[in-house]
Amino acid sequence: MRPMSRMPRSRCLGGAMLASSALVMAFGVAFVVPHRGHTGSSRMPCAAGEAVQVQGELSPLFDYVLVKSKETVTSTKSGLLLPTSSEKPSEGEVVAIGPGAIKDTGVQVPVWAQVGMKVLHGKYGVEEVTYNDEDHVLVRDDDVLLSYSGEEPTLETIQMPRGKVLLKLLEEKAESQGGILLSKGAAKPDTTIGEVVAVGEDALDRFGKPIATDLAVGDTVRFRFGNEVKLDLGKSEFRSVDASECLAKWKS
Repeated sequence: MRPMSRMPRSRCLGGAMLASSALVMAFGVAFVVPHRGHTGSSRMPCAAGEAVQVQGELSPLFDYVLVKSKETVTSTKSGLLLPTSSEKPSEGEVVAIGPGAIKDTGVQVPVWAQVGMKVLHGKYGVEEVTYNDEDHVLVRDDDVLLSYSGEEPTLETIQMPRGKVLLKLLEEKAESQGGILLSKGAAKPDTTIGEVVAVGEDALDRFGKPIATDLAVGDTVRFRFGNEVKLDLGKSEFRSVDASECLAKWKS
């Protein structure tokens, strides 16, 4: 009988599995760093371990940012922010940033997040770190959903990252000016049509050049379901969506 071949070794850190990764030692702490060409598509959920304990100076690498965690928000004083579902965004303040991702062209694209920003980010793929006895997470810059100023996020204080838009799901669907027939009814969890209420800066390509978003506040768009993170602001439902996931636009 032919012996069973051994599977490539993978390492699990902070609830994410990364195969064929480089292991980097920093301040006596082992971190798993994906190769440059890693896109994140091979990350798989696995049992979450304890947060790495770090004392001293911690510097994120590549396109990672270090976020000092804040308790998960269930509501704000004015009731404006209610993260929904098991994929609730996490909130915190950016305390350190990496130099940026290195593309296959050799160009290093700087991260969008800046030190001092208050941000919401997705939970998937984050690396938990207890840094100087406080809870932090290492998050990819692309996983930052939005930033805000002031004590709490509102439509007036939100800033969207590069290549992302904030969509307000349609509460009442109707026929658009372009003749697209939409069923009427309240917005449902699987709704993939929304109105653009905030637009981030243009995304950068592999050469570090801007890619025009071609979306504006007031546009109605159809977007792909499954790649966005759910947010609630007030009574309406909102989504933070990559502009590249928007399929078509029209004016309602």
